[in-house]
Amino acid sequence: MNRKTNPLINAINNATEQSRKEGHNLIARAKILDEARMKIRVNYSGVFKDLDLSVHNLFVRTSYYKPTITVNMNALESFKDTQLLGLLEFFSSKTEKVTTRDWANYLNRDYSFELDDVLVNISAYVRTDSPTCRKVQTGIKVEEIPQYELVCD
Repeated sequence: MNRKTNPLINAINNATEQSRKEGHNLIARAKILDEARMKIRVNYSGVFKDLDLSVHNLFVRTSYYKPTITVNMNALESFKDTQLLGLLEFFSSKTEKVTTRDWANYLNRDYSFELDDVLVNISAYVRTDSPTCRKVQTGIKVEEIPQYELVCD
């Protein structure tokens, strides 16, 4: 005779198992970054040495694919900022796998580079009072979105 497990006990067991898996996954991702640490430092620390962290942000995160370096460059006068151009030139020289995406509402352009050992994402944000960049309205988007209300008999 099979005994039925109490649904609450089953949920607790599932949550415990899931937490253990997540913990093991985090440890594995940390090991991947730890193994790549010296190579990443040698290859890329020089290009970031003058990054002003009181204005900009720099993060490294891990995945099973590759470590990812994320840079947010804030309050730029334009997309021709010398530090931004230096980063773009450096990473463009390392790979042809480059994509860009504009976010006009935020005066933002994202650059992504896929290198052999890392992914690099650079988000450049131009100041709202930039002398060279501005967002220009090109039209109006009208969407029909169904609206609902709950009606019970």
